[in-house]
Amino acid sequence: MLFRIIRTGFIGGVALLAAHPLSAEPYNNPVYDSTGYGVETLDERVAKLEKQLSGSTLLEMFNTLERLQTEVQHLSGQVEELTHELETVRKQQRDTYMELDQRLQAHRTPPPVAATPPASAETPDTGADSGKGPTEGTGSSPRPATATTASSNDSVVRQAAYQKAFNLLKDSKYPEAIKELKAFIAGYPGGEFSDNAWYWLGEAQYVSGDRTTSRDTFREMIRKFPQSGKVADALLKIAYIEYDGGQYANARELLGDVIKRYPTSSAARMAEKRLEKMKTEKH
Repeated sequence: MLFRIIRTGFIGGVALLAAHPLSAEPYNNPVYDSTGYGVETLDERVAKLEKQLSGSTLLEMFNTLERLQTEVQHLSGQVEELTHELETVRKQQRDTYMELDQRLQAHRTPPPVAATPPASAETPDTGADSGKGPTEGTGSSPRPATATTASSNDSVVRQAAYQKAFNLLKDSKYPEAIKELKAFIAGYPGGEFSDNAWYWLGEAQYVSGDRTTSRDTFREMIRKFPQSGKVADALLKIAYIEYDGGQYANARELLGDVIKRYPTSSAARMAEKRLEKMKTEKH
């Protein structure tokens, strides 16, 4: 009887297990695909990626980014410093040229000339037509303006016109300076200050960025005034323009010419510095 009860209970348990099999799923209920293998959820994938990135890889990426940012900031600072230095050098160069030119003109400035000659210089009337001596009590009439007086007055007017154009250049009013310098050259194509006017016209065009016209102006100045004290500076500027345009062979030849022809000039010293710069740049 007992054996029959046990057998009946065992058979009932088997039947119950067959109707309701035990689940092997853990409590977090993972997702299964059609083959029965577990599939990771989105949260599990994110958690796994976070775990992978939380190690040395993420730290290395952060350090690299921080290093690159520091390098960019350093390069930006260098660019700003170089730009400032370039502008300073350009201003110093322009100021030096202008100071030298002013000193030169100070030595060449003619003394002031009186509009009429002094009384002691009056020429007495010889009475050639009347046969008589000078009229008593009236003296002689003043001598008409001589060629020397007219020439001196012209020199004063010429200098004033030149100084007007030069002052505009000193004030960095380049369009106005170019206009006045051209007018001076047209009015005084030769003589005092003409070579300087040609040179400063080329300088104003150079600073304004019109390098081609500036080069032509410097060449014309050298052709018209080969003995001028500005020839060395004009040659130097032509060399700079060739350098700026990438014509390094021409620039090197012109710089060497300045050093050879004017070895003691300031232009020669500047030419030597530019040649050293080109050597460093391997041009």
